[in-house]
Amino acid sequence: MLEIVTATLFLTVAVVAIGKKNHQIAWSSSDVLNPAIEEELLADLPCPWCNAQTAEQDRSCPSCGQRFG
Repeated sequence: MLEIVTATLFLTVAVVAIGKKNHQIAWSSSDVLNPAIEEELLADLPCPWCNAQTAEQDRSCPSCGQRFG
């Protein structure tokens, strides 16, 4: 009976340790975005007048100054 309790205790400790290790890896990898990927996610269609890259929140082209809309 003592062997079963000891084995269960070791198994529980191993599962908890593995679970915490995987959680830390997932947290640290998603915590910081690559700036190039972040810029690509925020990018929108190019300016119809000069083809410069624009972002969704832009009211006018950052390159040529033409207003959108």
